[in-house]
Order: sequence, then C-alpha cells, then structure tokens
Amino acid sequence: MTGKARVLVVDDEVNLLKTLSDVLNRNGYEVSVAKDGPSALGLIEKNGFDIALLDIRMPHMDGVELLERIKARHPDVEVIIMTAYGTIETAIKSVKLGAYAYILKPLDIDDVLVNLKKITQMKTLAGEARFLQDQLLQEHSYEHIVGRSKQIQGVVETIKKVAPSDSTVLITGPSGAGKEMVADAVHYSSKRCSKPYLKINCAAFPETLLESELFGYEKGAFTGADKQKKGKFEVANGGTLFLDEIGDMPLPMQAKLLRVLEKGEFERLGGNEVIKVDVRFVAATNQNLTRMLQERRFRSDLFYRLNTVIINLPPLAERSEDIPLLVDHFLAKFSREMSRKQPDVSPEAVKLILSYPWPGNVRELANAIERAVIFCEKGVIKPHDLPLAIHHGPSSASGGPHESLPEDLRLDAVESRHISEVLTLTGGNKNEAARRLGIHRETLYKKIKKFNLPDVGD
Repeated sequence: MTGKARVLVVDDEVNLLKTLSDVLNRNGYEVSVAKDGPSALGLIEKNGFDIALLDIRMPHMDGVELLERIKARHPDVEVIIMTAYGTIETAIKSVKLGAYAYILKPLDIDDVLVNLKKITQMKTLAGEARFLQDQLLQEHSYEHIVGRSKQIQGVVETIKKVAPSDSTVLITGPSGAGKEMVADAVHYSSKRCSKPYLKINCAAFPETLLESELFGYEKGAFTGADKQKKGKFEVANGGTLFLDEIGDMPLPMQAKLLRVLEKGEFERLGGNEVIKVDVRFVAATNQNLTRMLQERRFRSDLFYRLNTVIINLPPLAERSEDIPLLVDHFLAKFSREMSRKQPDVSPEAVKLILSYPWPGNVRELANAIERAVIFCEKGVIKPHDLPLAIHHGPSSASGGPHESLPEDLRLDAVESRHISEVLTLTGGNKNEAARRLGIHRETLYKKIKKFNLPDVGD
C-alpha cells in the first residue's frame, strides 16, 4: 500500500462520524463518511477504500449485511465492526464473514487507532510481498532464459509444456550449465508459483544431516534435538522442492525419498505421526544416472520415478551461439548490481571470450564477466580484465575444444584457479565467494580442501 490509507466510516450517528473523521485525519488517514449501507456501497464502488469501519445498527441495511456485500465485491477491503449492542453470536458471524476486528461502543479511540495501524502495516507488507513475487516471476520464468540456440529453445519449449502440470522433472547437464535456472523457471511458470519454493543441495550434507533437513525431527529424536523442527518436505507443502545434485544422495536416503515421491507421506525423525504433503519435485544432477544404475549406486525405482520428464542442458561449448547473448545479459546484470554504466567489450576481449571453450559453462562465463565489470577502466573491458585461464584456452581449429589445452588448463586446474581468484576478490569471505561461484558454502569448503587452497578469511 502506498500513500495514505483510505478509510470509510459508516454510522448513522452524526457526532460519531465527525469525531472519528477528525481524529483519523489528524493521524494521517484519508477519511470519507457515509450514514447508511447503500451510500457506503456507492462510495466504495466509486472511490475504493483500504479500510471500512461499520456500525451494526443502521437504517436500510445493517452492518453485518453491509460487511457481507463489501467482502463479496471488494475482498481486499478490511472491515472493523463497531457496535453498542454486541453479542457473541454477532461477533462470531462477523468474523466468519471476514471482519478484521469487532469493537464495542463507546469507542476507545486508542483501540481504533491500534487496529488501523495493524491493518495498514499488514497491507504494506502484503503489497511488498506481491511486488517481490511479481519480480521473481518476471526474473525467473522461462521467458527470461537467455539463448537462441536450438538446444535452449528446446529447453524453453519443454518448460512451457511441463510447468503447468505437477509432473516430476529431472534436469541433467554438466556443472554450471544452468540447471538451477531451469528449476526456477519450472516453479515460477507453474500454478504453484506463489507457494513455497525450497532448494537443497544433496551433496552439501552428510547422510544423517540430510535426512533431518528433509524430514524434520521431533523433540528428543537425537542429541541436541531440543525442539521439534519441520523438514523441507513439510515446509514446501503446496509448492515445489528442488533436489540439486540428487546423484550424490546416499542409497538409504533414496529409498526414503521414493516413498515421499510415490505416496506423498513421511514421518519426522523420532516420530510416528504420518504427515501428508503435496509437493512438486524437481531434481538435478551432473552425473550419468544410467551408469550409476548399472553400478548399483542409484536405485532403479527412484530413477524411473524421477525421469517422467527429463530436461538436458548441454555444455556451453556445444551452444556457442548463445555466448554473445549471455555476455550482454551478464554485463547488464552486474552493471546494474554495481550501479555502474554498462561497459563496452573491446574486439580483442570479444575474440578471447568466443574462442574459449568454457569448461565451467555458464557459471564460469558469469564469473568472468563479473570480474571484468569490476576491473575494467574507462568503460571498456579489455583482455587483461578477464581471468587468466581465458587467455590460454582457445578452441582447437581441428579438434574438440579441449584437445589443444595443456594439462594444467583442464577443468580441475581451471576450477581451482577460478575459486582462488574469487576468494581473493572477496577477501576470503566464504559466504560471498560461494554466492559468486553459485555453490553452497559447504561445497566451497570441500573444494578448498580438494584443491589444497589456502583457507584464509572467515
């Protein structure tokens, strides 16, 4: 809600109308008055109001009938009932019809003002929530997926078809290809878009912690469980749960997940109550699940339950025609976030960007452009503003993109160097580094250990 709250006071007592009008005007409200129900309905139809204060006993139409008519045509108008003839039955009926409050006469002005303030704050928060929801819908729907390649257009078409359903979706593709972006688009293009949307990285938790995160637990379920906690299955009820890196889920957990997928029910850890949930599942993996089936590292029944719809994201090297569009997108995004004028890209830098195979895919490209926006001078990105790896990794004219790369520029070395650069840029701040890399903080710690990087900062 923006500006002054508009309040309509409806009462057949002229003195009360004047008193309330004066008090509310002094307290910053925009006030109109009416002496009966038909007049009030006419004003609401003509002007619209945020709040209505209604007397119960009035000529032509009582306050309860007026409340019912207002809520039928204008459900967003909050109504406060005022009466000198209060009964429990009338109060209950008013609340059932949607009244926000029921106040007895003679009025306590402070009580009226407190209720008006609560309603105003509630409407302001609701307006902000709607604005944020609209922003999320605009930013994360399939319409904002960047790319003109046949592969990406195929992904968009699949999302358009599958999003309105409740079908489980499995997203496959290499790390950094944009699997989370696709999951976002599935949710925010679905009928569940205004409902909860939760994410969990299955590779970021040990088995016992992953189980408690997903299923929740009862008080006393294990040492340290001093109160009940709802898990992500329960919190996501009515919405969508994104299970990232599902290929890393331990086998015992896979069996428990299968039950939730098939029956929509589970028990919290340490509990016996069967909890029913309505959750749409979207999963993602960078692993070859078919090979994992053969190696008995992934359950076949879970695989066949997950693969109702499979969306495959190819490596960025296989859709190079998308790179210029992605560069423009990230230039605009990071310039906006840094409150800078969007820089140009020099021809030499463009050549480097287009010749590099991008083993880290879209995530690596995004991080490279973010770095370039930070370091460029005079509004132009030049080759030295780009990460070092890009200068040494052009595609081979005769072979695949990695055939001409020396060993120390293959994926592990590139990833190690890039993580080191991001940690340096963030002054060792792990939370910020993980955000910029697009990975979970725990995953960042694992990679620091894997690549034997110096553990500086927090």
